Amino acid sequence: MDRVFFTRFFRYMDEIARLGSIRQASEVLNVSASAVDKQLLKAELDLGLKLFERHPRGVRLTSAGELILYRMRGWQKDLQTVSAEIEELKGLRRGEVRIAVPQETVTSFLPQVLSSFLREHPKINTTVKVVDSEQVRQMVIDGDMDLGLTFSPRPLPGVLILRELSFKIFALMPDTNVQRKSVTLDQFFSRPILMPDGTSHLRDILDIAAARAGVDFQQALTANNLELLRQLVREGVGHSAVLTCANAFSGAGEGLTTLPIRGAGISDLELSLIAPRDRATGLAGLLATRHFESFIDTLSV
Repeated sequence: MDRVFFTRFFRYMDEIARLGSIRQASEVLNVSASAVDKQLLKAELDLGLKLFERHPRGVRLTSAGELILYRMRGWQKDLQTVSAEIEELKGLRRGEVRIAVPQETVTSFLPQVLSSFLREHPKINTTVKVVDSEQVRQMVIDGDMDLGLTFSPRPLPGVLILRELSFKIFALMPDTNVQRKSVTLDQFFSRPILMPDGTSHLRDILDIAAARAGVDFQQALTANNLELLRQLVREGVGHSAVLTCANAFSGAGEGLTTLPIRGAGISDLELSLIAPRDRATGLAGLLATRHFESFIDTLSV
């Protein structure tokens, strides 16, 4: 069968089917009609079936011929796609990848994985959208993003969960607390709390922990920007919290420290790497996905 499909015969068959005539096909192909007819007869002999019905006014595909031509055209299209992707891989064209992430990953994990990806693939145009976790899944489903990171709880219908990575919650405090190894819930809530708003899963964790421990706290500020909360902690006006991945966290920054919180109700969160379930991504998206998977595998060891 390889002798039929992967030779010049495919082009002959395509032209014969398009024009309905061996003679007209031979003129387009600039090959003698007898040579085209010989190739056709040989292919039918090799396959053991008729590809065309011969009539006084030309030829017409048989059912078997229609099926084979349909498949062969599909293979040709796939080969063209592969060829285009190989050209991208060789750096002859720029690729593009779109990634949706929650802001909790910006201070831990995302800078490391993105920086290594950008160094390896400098010609890929990478776009990152920082949104809340609940939006990430829908943006991937809608085709607005090629892949995403989300803290949304499972199940996640409509997407593939490719990898998961555990994140822990830490108290974010001024570095005057640097001598401590950890803090209790009472110690954490002893200062005014700079709270993320409801778009962050951090808010849910802190509210639940306080309720379970029966701790009353002063909420000094609510904001939808975790970087603003971090800067205000540095200014010494209260405590906040961050989610960190232990092996991908370079520290809270100058003037700040992160400490584990002791107490019931403080639970870890799972970060999910997600991709479309029913939609193929381009080569750039595939490369980014494989890079994220490999990076997470390294951290999970």
